[in-house]
Amino acid sequence: MELDKEFFSQLEQALEQKQNWFNKERLPELLNHYRLFYTCVKNLNDMLTKKSLIIPDPYKLDKRISEIVVPDTSPFSEGEIPSILGSRLSEFETMLDFLCTYFRFSVENFTVDVIKKLLEMNRVFDWTNVSMNNGKANTRSLAIVLNQARVNMPAVVISTMTDSLEKCSSVTTQINKTLNELAVFQKELLKGRIRKDIIEHPDFDDKKASVSAEEEFNEIKRMFAKIYGKKTFYVDLVNEIVKEDQAPNKAEIRGKLFSMLGIPEKVVKQEKKGPEAKELLIQTVIALNGFSPILSQLQDKLSNNFNLLFIEKKTFFGKLISKIKKSLGLRQRERICNVPVIDQKNGTKSIKKVNVNEFLIDLDKKSRIYGSLGINGSELEKLRNASEDSVLIFLNKQISENQQIFVTINALDDYFKANVDVFLRAKVKGMKIDLSSYKNIIVAVNKKRGEYVAVREENEQMEKLGILNNEA
Repeated sequence: MELDKEFFSQLEQALEQKQNWFNKERLPELLNHYRLFYTCVKNLNDMLTKKSLIIPDPYKLDKRISEIVVPDTSPFSEGEIPSILGSRLSEFETMLDFLCTYFRFSVENFTVDVIKKLLEMNRVFDWTNVSMNNGKANTRSLAIVLNQARVNMPAVVISTMTDSLEKCSSVTTQINKTLNELAVFQKELLKGRIRKDIIEHPDFDDKKASVSAEEEFNEIKRMFAKIYGKKTFYVDLVNEIVKEDQAPNKAEIRGKLFSMLGIPEKVVKQEKKGPEAKELLIQTVIALNGFSPILSQLQDKLSNNFNLLFIEKKTFFGKLISKIKKSLGLRQRERICNVPVIDQKNGTKSIKKVNVNEFLIDLDKKSRIYGSLGINGSELEKLRNASEDSVLIFLNKQISENQQIFVTINALDDYFKANVDVFLRAKVKGMKIDLSSYKNIIVAVNKKRGEYVAVREENEQMEKLGILNNEA
């Protein structure tokens, strides 16, 4: 009797198909989960920092991340909460940003060690139970400062904070599920690699291995040392291979294996012929709410950097004139920046005139508007009552304006580094991480708008064909 070569071939094909499915379907979905996770954690971090309840890591922007590092979870005293929680939450946010921006989401990159680190990272904070009774120091401390933050906080901000917490809870559950699926699949990939490298090797004694389960195990072990050298010999995995080949119930074992490696069918909802386009549009508008804390953070940093850019050593007389103008309500001299901007489409460079005061006021205004677009926000209620076309016009305008703002701030970030007095450059606040978050939200909102447009066009086509949306 020889080992079943046909089974080997079918198994190899199933592994390849499953790997392609992970790379094309499951992992892009996982990346979206991590992007949402990052946005929610950043929102919480920014809110708590703004309320001065935590002290963020002062060296956060200087760190160069090249691998996944799990933040500390050791206990600390309540008096250390602002500094230690601030540092750990900053590190956690930075790790999520690294995953979303630099880590390549492919099966090859999600090794067993990487999966273990990511699962461990999701336990740094117990997002499913953020309570002051939680036994974990990080989670308990986070619950304490969140409770403090709710005091005298506007209802819309509390709503945003609660929404971020709920999303962190649900998204970590989804992420953990996918990571566990990946861990199981990596085990099967490793078994498949042992079969290909060892059992199909010319020096493997196929006839001897076919005699009994014990002989196959020993033959694999002999060849393992020959091919892999001092690498760890996976006893449990080799035993699974032997059972798949020689167990009395091997047909049942193989059936379960192929079932596990099968590609899940996409669930098609039959409730309606088409989704409610208006509701999809409103959900896209709600996503604009994510801009609020980021624009607020960027506004603070820009204000600091503009002050450094325009700082001047005033004489006593100059200071006196400035005070007189202020007391009389006279306008101060406008601050103007002529910033080199590169067109991302054609690479051409142009000079953009930035009126500093108007630009900062506009950012503050937008931050407030987006802040009121939360689930229970006043602006959102107005948009719900508006016509679908009016809401779409509003959404298109916001996306376009934020794309322009992103380009301008990105150019300003380089402009400050080159034009602030050399003795003051150490005080310039970098904005690359904030800009990365900003871009992620623009991309996410744009994607949701595309989904809405596709559904609207589909529904309009169905109406032309005489198919009603409310039919079963």
